[in-house]
Amino acid sequence: MNCAGFLTMLLVLVAGPSLASGSKAGADLAAQAEGTDVLLTYTAPMRRVVLTRDLRLADIEEIAEYSNPVAAEPSAVQTVRKEGRLTAGEATELLRFIRAAGFFQLKAAYGGGPQERNYLYRITVWNEDKEQQVTYYSRPDAEPRPSAFAEAEQKIIALARQKAVELKSGGKTP
Repeated sequence: MNCAGFLTMLLVLVAGPSLASGSKAGADLAAQAEGTDVLLTYTAPMRRVVLTRDLRLADIEEIAEYSNPVAAEPSAVQTVRKEGRLTAGEATELLRFIRAAGFFQLKAAYGGGPQERNYLYRITVWNEDKEQQVTYYSRPDAEPRPSAFAEAEQKIIALARQKAVELKSGGKTP
């Protein structure tokens, strides 16, 4: 067995199949294994926002392009990565907003069931030594998002749009 095959097998044995396959859950495990100290994550079907404790913000969005307007599969997918930084005051205000909205009183899951066809939206917040992860399984017949989840989601996306700048070769754009 070559070295790459051995490493893949080791990843599957230690972290499970998701890490070796490159899934978003695997990326979470990889980031934690590398010592990244995460404060908040927002995961949606075509978007991921991560805020670390050192106040670095990453906004990764996949933009699908369709050559046929009725096609189920995109003809191309472009990944746009934006990065920025928050001030300590902005991060404190974000956490205060999320707490005040009632996010830490939510149940772990809402919407459709995980075994059904759905779109997964997840917010995870680490506040001091407490972690709160809430998943919303979106589908046409599902209950609406809880207001605390929807408000936190809107605030996170608005902050990412405001603070993150697209990375280009040769440096950041103004």
